[in-house]
Amino acid sequence: MMAIYRKELRTYFGSLFGYLVVAILLLFMGLFVSVFNLIGQSADFSYPLLSMQWVLIITVPFLAMRSIAEERHNRTDQLLYSLPMPLRQVVLGKYGAMLTLFLIPTAVFALYPLILSGFGAVSMPSAYLALLGYLLLGAALIAICMYLSSLVENQIIAAVIGIAVLLLLYFMDTLSKVIPASPAVSFIICILAALGAGALLWRATKNLNLGLLAAVLLVLPISVLYIVKGEWFSSLIPRFLTKIDLFSRFGGFTYGQFDLIGTVFYLCVIGFFLFLTVRSMEKRRLM
Repeated sequence: MMAIYRKELRTYFGSLFGYLVVAILLLFMGLFVSVFNLIGQSADFSYPLLSMQWVLIITVPFLAMRSIAEERHNRTDQLLYSLPMPLRQVVLGKYGAMLTLFLIPTAVFALYPLILSGFGAVSMPSAYLALLGYLLLGAALIAICMYLSSLVENQIIAAVIGIAVLLLLYFMDTLSKVIPASPAVSFIICILAALGAGALLWRATKNLNLGLLAAVLLVLPISVLYIVKGEWFSSLIPRFLTKIDLFSRFGGFTYGQFDLIGTVFYLCVIGFFLFLTVRSMEKRRLM
């Protein structure tokens, strides 16, 4: 794993790419701190970090786009499959390198509350808890975009898909308020999701019968549950979207209190998408 980690870091910092990512994050953070904290004379360090969400939506997909998509495009992924180590170590090595690149400017951000304290009273616990939330959010977004990179061969397509997915996640809270609370609407969406899961399984296994079986096994209990307990579907999808909203979870860290549920949520998201990335690469190896 460490060999992959060091190789990825050399790749990032052997060109301008790694320095460019660090410079962009530092540039925008410095700009937001100047606008909100210095010019705006606010002691709340969470304002610049909340604004950095938009920078992450653009930067993280470009950071992760080359992690696996480039390997597939150059056909060097076959070398990864032949390495004497499990694929999970390959994925962890690549993820660790991207996380390190993300941590470098974040470590610089940790100095800002200390600098701002020279101009006025800054709540250090609130500032560093907000920074922890920012770190967890960034780590989760990197894991998601790494998985998306494992699905395609073109880096630009991986970046575009990543930006689209992150934008969708950002507006998840707004989307949850737009979807009607009607049980019928939630039921229809659940059925479509079940059919989509069957289609994804069919695509992953190339087995139509298995995909159809999975869809039927999902659709039948959903339909029975809707007939028996239709009221359970009231506001089901809006509530579900609210629960999986990554960006709203970040807001819990900006109130000066440690958000244990939010921390566990982000760690679960990271683990889940790293697992999916491993499975995606294993499927590719068997093709």
